[in-house]
Amino acid sequence: MKSPSYRLVRLVLFVFFVMALVCVPFIVWGEEFVAPILRTQEHRAIWLIVISVVLLAADSVAPVPATVVIMFLASNAGKVAGIVGGTLGLTAGVLAAAWFGRVAVGRIAPKFFPDEELARLRESLQQRLALTLACLRSVPVLAETSVIVAAAMGIPLRRIVAVTFLPNFAVSLIYSLSADDSFQTACIAFVGTIAASAVLWFWLRNRH
Repeated sequence: MKSPSYRLVRLVLFVFFVMALVCVPFIVWGEEFVAPILRTQEHRAIWLIVISVVLLAADSVAPVPATVVIMFLASNAGKVAGIVGGTLGLTAGVLAAAWFGRVAVGRIAPKFFPDEELARLRESLQQRLALTLACLRSVPVLAETSVIVAAAMGIPLRRIVAVTFLPNFAVSLIYSLSADDSFQTACIAFVGTIAASAVLWFWLRNRH
């Protein structure tokens, strides 16, 4: 039997592989194209919401800065639009990431792990799914990576969506409410959201 440390190394390599896939679009294309697209509809609230939802849905496979999209939407179409559009867009992004994880990355996972080991990893992830996915929803790259990995491991799509919906709402709420404030406030909201997620994750993990 292979040592636990060796299994951990393979798991870390697999996660880094998925993170690299998520980062490639940002490296190749950058994210500058997003702002001009949003500005074309900044005075038409309905179309701005639609475009924002589409951009957020593509976040897992395209270089879309979700924070910028939500804050732009809230600033130009109102906080309610930012919250609703952000939540719908982030949830659509979860669906897209899960589909990509199941269809593409799921075929690669067996090359990293034997069937028995993959089953153990799936069971372990199932036990901490809500905690892990919820706490990573505010962290760039890891938000998409965690969903892709969960789907690649065989976690049901319905459960992935269920445990990420409220965190998506919380993220949209925070950035929509801080959209009209200064850039410094937005940065504080961004860092604060990530810090709160990290503290919650470590605290709840240690309670198990």
